[in-house]
Amino acid sequence: MQLGGLKQTFLIASRGSRIEFDDVSFDPRTRHTVWTLIIGCSFNILAEYSFNQALVQRYLCVRSVRAARQVILINGIGIIIFILLLSLTGLVIYAFYANCDPYTAGFVSSSDQLFPYFVMEVLSNTVGLRGIFLACIFSASLSTISSGLNSLAAVFIEDVYQGLMRRRLNDEQLGRVSKIYSAILGAVVILLSFAVSYLGSVLNAALSLGGVFAGPIMGVFFLGFFFPRVQRRSALVGLLSGLGLQLWIFLGAQMTKNRGQSGRLPLSVTNCSKFNTTTLPLASMTTISYANE
Repeated sequence: MQLGGLKQTFLIASRGSRIEFDDVSFDPRTRHTVWTLIIGCSFNILAEYSFNQALVQRYLCVRSVRAARQVILINGIGIIIFILLLSLTGLVIYAFYANCDPYTAGFVSSSDQLFPYFVMEVLSNTVGLRGIFLACIFSASLSTISSGLNSLAAVFIEDVYQGLMRRRLNDEQLGRVSKIYSAILGAVVILLSFAVSYLGSVLNAALSLGGVFAGPIMGVFFLGFFFPRVQRRSALVGLLSGLGLQLWIFLGAQMTKNRGQSGRLPLSVTNCSKFNTTTLPLASMTTISYANE
């Protein structure tokens, strides 16, 4: 409403080259093109919905294969709506700060803080909504982390504890061991979150690390589907080789990301002079500068 409606929002975003559907570049250094989105996202979604333990354990909780297919269909529709809303939110935030980008102006220390910063400013006059927003972020994060830790513990107990180590436990013992492993893995995740904070954007780092591990695992599944005569040792060598190559690419990209040209589109700070900056603590995030007109 403050921007003048959706039409004006899209017009501002279009003038800033934020709406592109025709980038067909084959340059592998270009992060988002038609090919990376269609091919890359297809394999990413395939790995997520076909071979990810966190998703597979959900399929096993329903009564039949038909019900599992219905769940995937419903989830797909919801994901499409969700991504469209996220894209619209990004366009609104860009249009809102088209003439004074908070990140370039130094009002926030990371691009990941733009969305919370935007919410804090727009909802500053509405009591309670900012708290609800932060509560939604933390509750969504906790629900995702809890299911992920549960799936990691299940895989470790089934494949390592009972598989490689050949331990046999009853249901009560399995429950106790699962809780212990969940606590240990939770501590590891907390330590890794500190490491990820030094890799730039949290979203980019998470997607990159996910691809590092998901690619080789998906390769092993494809190997089993199409070449069932391959022996276990050969599959393990292929898995470790693929993982090593992926880690080399990932670490190399992180160490050299500041040497090449930035892929960011230009941002403006022409109207930032009219802002008076104060500080606003944002939950557990780093204190950021907050602008009031």
